Amino acid sequence: MHAVPKAHLQREQVRHWSWIWAAVTATLQAQAQNLMHWTALGFGLGIAAYFGVSREPGVAVFWAVSLSAGLCAGVAVRLRNGIARLLIVIAVAAAGFSWSQYRAYSVSGPVLSERFYGAVQGRVIGIDRSLSEKPRLTLDQLVLGALPQHVTPNRLRVALHGSSQESLPQIGDIVQLAAHLAPPPGPAEPYGYDFQRQAWFARLGAVGYTRSPVMLWRAAPVERDGLTVQKWRREIGAHIAAHMPARSAGVAVAITVGDRMYLDRDVQQTLRAANLSHLLAISGLHMGLLTSLVFFFTRALMSCLPYLILNWPIKKIAAVISMGVGAAYLLLSGASVATERAYIMAFTIFAAVLLERRAVTLQALSIAAILVLLLRPEALLEPGFQMSFAATGLLIIVFNGMSQWTWVARWPGVATYVMGSVVSAAVAGLATAPIAAAHFNTLPHYGILANVIAVPIMGFVVMPSAILAAVLAPFGGESLGLWGMAIGLGAILDVARHVADLPYSISHIKAPPPKVLGILAVSVLFGIFWQGRVRLLACIPAGLALALWVLFPRPDVLISGDGRLIGVMVHGTRMLNSAKRHGICGAQLA
Repeated sequence: MHAVPKAHLQREQVRHWSWIWAAVTATLQAQAQNLMHWTALGFGLGIAAYFGVSREPGVAVFWAVSLSAGLCAGVAVRLRNGIARLLIVIAVAAAGFSWSQYRAYSVSGPVLSERFYGAVQGRVIGIDRSLSEKPRLTLDQLVLGALPQHVTPNRLRVALHGSSQESLPQIGDIVQLAAHLAPPPGPAEPYGYDFQRQAWFARLGAVGYTRSPVMLWRAAPVERDGLTVQKWRREIGAHIAAHMPARSAGVAVAITVGDRMYLDRDVQQTLRAANLSHLLAISGLHMGLLTSLVFFFTRALMSCLPYLILNWPIKKIAAVISMGVGAAYLLLSGASVATERAYIMAFTIFAAVLLERRAVTLQALSIAAILVLLLRPEALLEPGFQMSFAATGLLIIVFNGMSQWTWVARWPGVATYVMGSVVSAAVAGLATAPIAAAHFNTLPHYGILANVIAVPIMGFVVMPSAILAAVLAPFGGESLGLWGMAIGLGAILDVARHVADLPYSISHIKAPPPKVLGILAVSVLFGIFWQGRVRLLACIPAGLALALWVLFPRPDVLISGDGRLIGVMVHGTRMLNSAKRHGICGAQLA
């Protein structure tokens, strides 16, 4: 037997590792076509990692992660191969972590350390309603009794009870009141909704209530005070509410200026039970309907003049006008996360019209996700962001696939529309159902039926009427448009009521344990983005996440931090003790 030379063995090992390295590089290189998708996913993972740590990282961690991101990016530029793609995703993930840390630091401010009762003075910058249907003021420029200024919160929110509700101030007014204040509370139960985190990024350092009258100390100045848009929104909402039936006025104000001040709680619950609550959020549906209608009507009007058709790019002009109208709608609606995402998508679509490119793609959705998270990284944890992107992404995938079906082109127009409506409702419901169940603990059963009927009414009656009202408002003729909105919204509310009253219309789902929704989302995205059969492995973590959701037990007993409130599970419902006369009252914790 002859001994194998050592040099030969070394050559074989080098060849073996070279083959593995080449295979890994080739596999990663195959993902280059989805690099934008992986970049968005990596950025989101970095943000999730920051919010997943148990304590605030220090300055050293910030600089270490930031330098790591820069180092990975620098090496990726030099390599320019499959490994470079992986390094780019790692760099973006590190950037997401450090950017979230910077964002949390940039909005930092004093938070009330203990309960406070006394005189409060501040400027009104927001007016809405609390969950208990009480008017609520958001104040800044605060003076809290004798509290030193360096420990006074930047903003606070106070609900108005009793006689304090009789007369509401205006946006920009400086008011005085006697209020009970406390630090923003944490989750009501383990892993529940964390209002404390939301309050931090909203710069709310205290929340509370008052039963005393709100006294006007100084009226809002006529000159600009940085609240012009808020004043316009308030005035438009009040005008709509005064000229429409109360039943539909709240929904009309919510979908036009994003103000839910006039929205009845029963209406919200009915829409939620019928899976139509997305109609209240100014998102892709509203922005898409508005900008597309403006684009269509602008182009149609300009087409009436042969000179414009022959000498002007009327399609591109209509796209620019639609961009401007969408931007105005974004400002007047309050610029929520869903509205920002919707406008970025609409802007991308019309920019593609200007550049004569294809627009409705996952690439555009990835760009929108990155831009939204750059503005507000904390939006990643909000149900509005998750549901909006999940529904839009799955709709793009499904309709891109359906566009290859040649037999659909032979269908009559009405049949194609009906099928598109049914598919849209089913796909959007499928995409948002796990997220809604995780955050709101409810699962509507007849949401597809309600959406198939209600969404066309929104598109063909409500939104055109809203545009008509906006166009006629400078001439005092907005009543015609508001009348059309009242008819359309009344029909939608009737549909919601009938669907919500159907037997077994809704089921209650327990909240999942922490990180389950994140694992499920990453698994689904990996299965969509990865090129090759390895994507099938995404079914394993997704299945484990669903199993953990089902098997994870809810605590039998919950006790509040001060020991005054106790919740006990009874037949799937959390029963709370109460200081009221009856002693025990049933309620479900969010």
